[in-house]
Amino acid sequence: METIVTRPAVSCCRQVVLSAPVSSRLVLSGTTAVPSGVRQKSTSARTRRALNIPPHGSFLNPNSSAADRNARPTTGQIIYNPPSSAASVFHTPFKFLPKQDPRRRANLASELFAASTTINYPSPANNPTHHQPTPPDSTSPSSPSPTDLFPSIEGEPRYRARHHLTKADIEEMRRLRAADPVANSVQNLSMRFRCSKLFVLMCCQAPSGHREKVQAELEATKARWGPRRAAARDERRARMGMLFRGEL
Repeated sequence: METIVTRPAVSCCRQVVLSAPVSSRLVLSGTTAVPSGVRQKSTSARTRRALNIPPHGSFLNPNSSAADRNARPTTGQIIYNPPSSAASVFHTPFKFLPKQDPRRRANLASELFAASTTINYPSPANNPTHHQPTPPDSTSPSSPSPTDLFPSIEGEPRYRARHHLTKADIEEMRRLRAADPVANSVQNLSMRFRCSKLFVLMCCQAPSGHREKVQAELEATKARWGPRRAAARDERRARMGMLFRGEL
């Protein structure tokens, strides 16, 4: 007969069935039943035990006994565990190939990347074993064109040049910018005249008083920077200069 222990003093009545096994005991709290034997990976020790996956069967010693079945093979044995597929020469980066390796020659690039990539290889004078491949005959009906072999990787441009603004529109844009540079900002003018913000900056600029006000606000913001942020901005500016000079 099952023995049930009840504690009515607890706010939520909980009943534990003592005669049932530990794995099947349920802690009843309200209307939700949660198994009490479930343990989560809340510690690093449990996580390590869960991630301790046994090795593949090919790495084990087949001639060992049942007790030493999980022992690693000795150094005198050969482990045969081939990959799922053979390696391809097309997947070998040029960095891991010698300079005179045949796989670096222009025939590989001309067949695969002639439509989109230009690769400079050593001239035949410096490489006596180099043989320039014969380009396919473009007039032959059997040879497909590069556009038929490979799709275009450029894609559709995000913005197309409209060239719809006249000289009167540009004069109106300049007048609005000079009259109220706050209301007629660069973004508002670009949306009104349906052009890019770069075109607005090329056509007109704000009055000198507005530019001085914006510069004063920027200097006041920089004055509130701490030493770490100021050093970070200086480093960012230095990295940008190195990037444009080709040093990165």
